[in-house]
Amino acid sequence: MKALVFDLDGTLVDTKYDMLDAGNLMFESQGWKTRLKGFSGLQIAIQGGRAILRYGLKEEGVNFNDKLLKDYYQIYLDYYNQVLDNKSRNYDGVFDTLSTLQTMGVKLGLCTNKPEKYARELLKRLGLIEFFKDSFIGSDTVGIAKPDAKPLLEAISRLDKKPEDVFFVGDTNTDAKAAKNAGVHFIFCKYGHGSIYKLAMGENATIKIETFSDLISIYEDKP
Repeated sequence: MKALVFDLDGTLVDTKYDMLDAGNLMFESQGWKTRLKGFSGLQIAIQGGRAILRYGLKEEGVNFNDKLLKDYYQIYLDYYNQVLDNKSRNYDGVFDTLSTLQTMGVKLGLCTNKPEKYARELLKRLGLIEFFKDSFIGSDTVGIAKPDAKPLLEAISRLDKKPEDVFFVGDTNTDAKAAKNAGVHFIFCKYGHGSIYKLAMGENATIKIETFSDLISIYEDKP
């Protein structure tokens, strides 16, 4: 039976509003006039903290290098921690579906580009942490993030599985590339951030799902 490894943002949890708010709080703290708002603001926010910062720095005309970006990223994370679960919510059916899959004997893992500390705290607050006790990989767990294959392969290894025995479930092109780089079949979430904000279409996905609960049908009546 194939295991499932999940992305977090846009796959398990709709986190876009808290990421946007954290970005705007960070901008305000620096005295910047730039703000993330509307469709375009959310389109930037769902790409993560570094994308938010690059946007803000460019809009403000600030020259930056990797070190400055890293320093600003820590400030962003401090603000993100303040709003971590203010507006973030599990997608419909996530808890019940994970429970059902677990009962069916499907091994579950997590591979996210959110730093592990914040990912763990968020899933703890939203009641999902217990599903990923065996395999939990953040952007900093192995020293590199998706789309590099290393974090996904580590998540798979912790489930005692091989890449060919796993589906990776995600919503962005970064997730699709990570799956390809790791030699893993990809399941694309059409309800997620990537599709909604016109950044991904899941062209190379093995399976596309309309809702999270569609995952159950993959395993019904199968050994």
